[in-house]
Amino acid sequence: MIAKAELQHLSALLGLMEQFYQEEGLTFDSGRAQRALGLLLADAQHGFVLLARHSDDLAACAAVTACFSLEFGGPFALLDELFVLPACRGEGVGRMLLQAVFEECRARRFGAIRLEVEHENERAYAVYRKLGFEPHSRHLMTRWL
Repeated sequence: MIAKAELQHLSALLGLMEQFYQEEGLTFDSGRAQRALGLLLADAQHGFVLLARHSDDLAACAAVTACFSLEFGGPFALLDELFVLPACRGEGVGRMLLQAVFEECRARRFGAIRLEVEHENERAYAVYRKLGFEPHSRHLMTRWL
């Protein structure tokens, strides 16, 4: 079952985020994560978060943020984070969650969905390719402000 996350899910989502960050080797700053996730959940103009349940337990989440690009002709989505608990991988939960993301993005009239995937995460890369995501030869760059 897929449902939109609300502020009441904040604590559970932070737990999933922490697991995801640990798995990806990212630094998890709980204060920053709580602030950002709270803003996302409180204001739909920033995007949305979907939750997936498997056997009535929380199994996965997807955080999608709203962006704007001249290249894409206006609004587009960034699939900022997608995490499926290890015990639920291979069960179709991630694909089901992504299909719900696609539907919500279409409903919001986003022209495209972008995402990042680590070069070493070949399994996720293969899933995204099968679902129609195309790689780019551009360099991904960040400058923190």
